[in-house]
Amino acid sequence: MQLSWTSRSHPGCLRQNNEDYVACMGDQGLWLLADGMGGHQAGEVAAQLACQIVSQSIRTGSDPKEAFSLAHQLILDQSEGQQSGMGSTLICLQQLNDEQFQISWVGDSRAYRWRNGELEQLSRDHSYVQSLIDAGQITPDQAREHPEKNIITQCLGAIEYDAIEVESLNSFWLPGDLIILCSDGLNDELHDSEIARILSQSDDTEQQLLDLENAALDSGGKDNISMVGVSYGDLKSQRTRPLNRSKRRNKSEVPDSLDFERAGRYSSTPVLAFILLSVVLIAASALWFW
Repeated sequence: MQLSWTSRSHPGCLRQNNEDYVACMGDQGLWLLADGMGGHQAGEVAAQLACQIVSQSIRTGSDPKEAFSLAHQLILDQSEGQQSGMGSTLICLQQLNDEQFQISWVGDSRAYRWRNGELEQLSRDHSYVQSLIDAGQITPDQAREHPEKNIITQCLGAIEYDAIEVESLNSFWLPGDLIILCSDGLNDELHDSEIARILSQSDDTEQQLLDLENAALDSGGKDNISMVGVSYGDLKSQRTRPLNRSKRRNKSEVPDSLDFERAGRYSSTPVLAFILLSVVLIAASALWFW
């Protein structure tokens, strides 16, 4: 199976600058997305540094936790003057082998998987509202309207953390899988159900990301909106609706159009022969009695 990928990044409707940064190194099996924050142009600097440092470290043999920790320290070292207080979230997708991938992250940029018409959030936000959800104090729907929903509890370059906590997960590809990395400018504007609805309307990754971006902009676009889409195999092989197993249990029971044409052509031959034979017998009988 082959991987294909595409990306989009938009400043949104309210901001003039874009503090998100996307890095796609598909030939090396590496995709990164960062959402920067800080003073004048500091967010752009932090996001770009995060992607550059982590990608270079991973390519030279570091594991994600080591790479993220190095980026955290170097961003801290660069944080001075107008760039004081800068920081960045970061989420990274790494292809481990032909069938397995790893996602690592710090912050609230997300990874979703679109599989067989269902959307699943693979990452877990490092945010204040997520801690409230985990504690059972609020629901995910309440978190969307919480006044402190944008407070994150982990990020690269945060001076309050001597060390950062990097989360990772490993998983396997299935044909037709689509992994989407995104900044919170997407999921702050669109519910997961809306993201899933939009994804179901196309099987072209570029079109899917464009439709998601337009929907987020139409919903307000209050923040930068960035996405990376990585698909495994042919997205057209995905079933957006479940197959009725009580009627069709395997592919061999569903003939293609050529099979139907052949079945129709061959099955009509005995019928025509029977009709002709009947006509001949009737005619012969009539002549005999006449």
